[in-house]
Amino acid sequence: MATREARSPFDRLRKHYEETTLRCPECGYVDDDGEWRVTARGGQVNYQHICPRCDAIDTRVLKYG
Repeated sequence: MATREARSPFDRLRKHYEETTLRCPECGYVDDDGEWRVTARGGQVNYQHICPRCDAIDTRVLKYG
């Protein structure tokens, strides 16, 4: 699992996902070394994790503003 210092609320949420939510919703694989990719655009932040076993993409969207 990645060890990064969480600085902003968005970083803290990413860190939370990396510590608790790395089970693929499609195949059930637990990616212990996985990371969530974060992108922001126009009032929303997208968190995505790609399963290394089946390539399913788990996406969480946070809307603000």
